[in-house]
Amino acid sequence: MSVSIISLSQNDGETEYTDGVFIVNEDWYGHQNSTVNFITNGEEWIYRIFQKANPGKELGCTSQFGAIYGGKFYIVSKQEKDPGAKIIGSRLAVCNAKTMKCLKEIQKIATDEKGESIADGRSFLGVNEKKGYVGTSNGIWIYDMETMTVGKQIKGTGNPNGSDYGKLYHAQIGTMIRTEDYVFAIHQNDGLKIIDANADTLIKTIAPPTYYDKKKNKTLSRGFGSIVQSKDGNLWISVAYDVSGNGATVPYMIKMNPYTLETDTLHIPNDKGIEDVPNSWYAWTADGFCASTQENKIYWMGQNGNSWFKGRRIFCYDIDNNQFSKIYDFEKLPGKWIMYGTGFRIHPITDELYCFMFHKFQDPTHQLARISNKGEMLATYPMIKNYWFPALPVFPDNFDPEVKDIPTIECEKGGSDTIKLNDWVSDKDNMSVSIVKTLVENTDTKLFSATVKNGKLIVKSLNNKDGVGSVTVRFNSNGKIVDKKIAVKIGIGTGTDNISNDSHNIYMHDNTLFVENCLNYQVAVYDIYGRKVADIKITSNKYHRDMDLPKGIYIIRAIKEADIVTKKVINK
Repeated sequence: MSVSIISLSQNDGETEYTDGVFIVNEDWYGHQNSTVNFITNGEEWIYRIFQKANPGKELGCTSQFGAIYGGKFYIVSKQEKDPGAKIIGSRLAVCNAKTMKCLKEIQKIATDEKGESIADGRSFLGVNEKKGYVGTSNGIWIYDMETMTVGKQIKGTGNPNGSDYGKLYHAQIGTMIRTEDYVFAIHQNDGLKIIDANADTLIKTIAPPTYYDKKKNKTLSRGFGSIVQSKDGNLWISVAYDVSGNGATVPYMIKMNPYTLETDTLHIPNDKGIEDVPNSWYAWTADGFCASTQENKIYWMGQNGNSWFKGRRIFCYDIDNNQFSKIYDFEKLPGKWIMYGTGFRIHPITDELYCFMFHKFQDPTHQLARISNKGEMLATYPMIKNYWFPALPVFPDNFDPEVKDIPTIECEKGGSDTIKLNDWVSDKDNMSVSIVKTLVENTDTKLFSATVKNGKLIVKSLNNKDGVGSVTVRFNSNGKIVDKKIAVKIGIGTGTDNISNDSHNIYMHDNTLFVENCLNYQVAVYDIYGRKVADIKITSNKYHRDMDLPKGIYIIRAIKEADIVTKKVINK
């Protein structure tokens, strides 16, 4: 592997899993609970790391999903115990993402009045530093990260068919995506659920397209399969033939603007050998559909009608160049290998594809393949023989978001200014469009308003007054937080100094403020964040004062009746 972050290390007897890739496994249904393996960048397999870190504990039955958020690893299983296992695990396990130490096990996400489960696990999404959403066979449930408990169901996301298990598998929640303002969740029957991420309320449901069935002589509904977000911020939704869960596909996907909700249809050219995007409501997996973090491209495991759970080829759509391509064909690889289940995911830093390979269900031979984004087979990593049935690669979150210094927002009185926040933040293992930005402080709500919407900070002057202040914006990348203070200047010296008389002279030298020809003016000194650091009455026309201020830029505002003098100075 080509990325080396931190060597696998032992601290106080604990192994740290930061240098490699996690593989969440369904494992052998009917015999044992699910497992997690780890392949190091040194090409060494470490097997069953959850059990290794937590003796006497196991995951639940058929783990299909894992997500790292805020330094924790959330592993979702369909049930809390495999029929052939001896240990009761969980539907939701919360672990330390570095050590795999189990912090919480939740056996039942939701229950009826008899205490019986009414929601099998599907997916998990970190929403903010305080909460996450758990996708299930019966709606979306809110997970409290502080108390580590599951609370209420989001109204309108549930299964209308009742609590009978057979019915529950006809209106499941699948993949969920967090954007700047909303959560987009795929519902098997209803289509796309759009949720206010702050209020935890359903604001809109977008139904799948319809089609006319000639045999039945009526209009029927397609279904949605999965959803991904590309580097340009747009959403891409795969389309199922119908809502029955039989795995059938159609040759197109839907592109959606996450801000306006406008859609376009992208047709998949089957006649050029490009296969449809798969769906797996019949026995839900996270689906072989994902996006590159490094390039504006989406990838999928082709669905050509061969069989459920199996894939033979990986395809790509280059969004910027509007080009489809076949990345890799496993049928050309010696040994009769095919892909299992979800099939693959893309490394957020190297842009390499990590693919699950097996022969057939009756053969316990599995291996992991690493393929470049150009379709070159880079390496294969055989596993010890076991019916692993890998579900999903999960990549460690080793980097924090980085926010550049954002310049002062300058508005004329009565005006406004807008900053595209994506231009100022980056994360080596995440897309800037996937970093959630929120406003956490406005120091002067009477002077100006501030909002963060659609990834933009918008500041508007209020009451036709001038002054200075600041706002603080929070950048949340996979649960890692950076708060950034941004100075705001309204009216006074926005862009240029405001000197009403050529005789006025204001400057700083050696941490001393000099104010000339401003007798009886009242002077206020502000730092770049809008904080007043000094208030001075000028008592002579040759006034000076030692300031004892840190190096930096300051705004000097001198007032005498209707005369206002502003000056930007640098304390070197």
